[in-house]
Amino acid sequence: MAASARSAALAGLKAQRTQGTWPDQFVKNQLPGFALERKDAALAARLLYGVLQNQQLIDFYLAQYSKIKLNKIAPQVLDVLRLGVYQIAFLDKIPAWAAVNESVNLARKKGGQRAAAFVNGLLRAVAAQSQAGRLPEPDRGDFPQYLSVRYSHPLWYVRQMIEILGPQETEALCAADNQTAAVTARVNRLKTDAEALIGLLAGQGIEAEAHPWMPDCIVFRSGGDLTVCPAFQQGLFYIQDPASQLPPWALEIHPGENVIDLCAAPGGKSLIAAQMQRCKGNLLAMDIHGFKCEEMEKTARRYGAENLKTMEADSSRLRPELLERADKVICDVPCSGMGILRKKADIRFKAEERLADLPELQGKILDCAAAYCRPGGRVVYSTCTTLPRENEEVAAAFLARRPDFALAPLTLPGGMGAAQGYRTFYPHREGVDGFFIACLERKEG
Repeated sequence: MAASARSAALAGLKAQRTQGTWPDQFVKNQLPGFALERKDAALAARLLYGVLQNQQLIDFYLAQYSKIKLNKIAPQVLDVLRLGVYQIAFLDKIPAWAAVNESVNLARKKGGQRAAAFVNGLLRAVAAQSQAGRLPEPDRGDFPQYLSVRYSHPLWYVRQMIEILGPQETEALCAADNQTAAVTARVNRLKTDAEALIGLLAGQGIEAEAHPWMPDCIVFRSGGDLTVCPAFQQGLFYIQDPASQLPPWALEIHPGENVIDLCAAPGGKSLIAAQMQRCKGNLLAMDIHGFKCEEMEKTARRYGAENLKTMEADSSRLRPELLERADKVICDVPCSGMGILRKKADIRFKAEERLADLPELQGKILDCAAAYCRPGGRVVYSTCTTLPRENEEVAAAFLARRPDFALAPLTLPGGMGAAQGYRTFYPHREGVDGFFIACLERKEG
């Protein structure tokens, strides 16, 4: 069965390499087609995510022992080698001999006997050095390059973070990005509370506890697919990182207020807004994709968010009928996603030049959000990235062209607020996704 798990992981690597398929999409949509038992499906997912998360370091190891340059190796054979090295160097519970043998079998199927012999010799060399504790370390002389290879982060991103955080803290950030994030969820206060939900889950064999500083948030201690448990199906909780739960708190939403959520899908922040409104007041969730609007409506029905309505619309284009209609506006914009590397390993492969146009798009969406906000109302601007050009710089440019807005003190649970009106969260500091939040208030008169 383990060989089937490896075959599935290999297919996931090929899908990512040739089609750009996100690993979470592969696990959700294609992995079930391999008809693996639960244990093997979990192994396949771990192998897929693990290789992508550590690919630069894996390639560094391979380059030390391969007589052929990596770019000259057949791509599918290179994927097999990466899977083998990941098992040897990163997974303690898989014997090295098993990792080598199964990799050789995969190589034989994909490239014939010659490929199998090459994989066998190379992985045996890696395994021997690993077991002796002698795998090479990247050169620390060029520290940004060292961090990039050691933690498999884009070099351009490492350099920018060193400018902001310094070398030592940047290493702590990179290390945190390579850790497995705890699964957390927002408790649906329309139907239950944290204490009751934790007790109910315990009766279903699922361990969870209250988050240390985020209200109405629980941390799961049990693994498995939580979306199939009865409590999830009943709409008692919504899987969501604590940082992603914060924007509605920054707005201090009250019952009866009118709220607009731009770029709302999949709808987690809209659900929190509905809870804070107690379903009293208008709540409009906008998204450019109609099918995502339909999914949000289904989710709203399951969670009892009766006042949530959706609109299929491009949030970067002004809707005149919404001008000054909202008391509070949630503006969580599309971004580079560099704050969620620990959950989406494929983001590491984004080229910096592909991200250059994001601040312009983010500014357009923020301008629309501001137009929908009435005088005296508030807009929260947020991203799941740690890059200032998408965060503070977008907010500063907005304030320069909209003098009728000003930063308002950022009020958040657990002492996480900021008097200056904005804050960046980091995985190594707060234990949450990398996230930026700014609270903007429209002046009266």
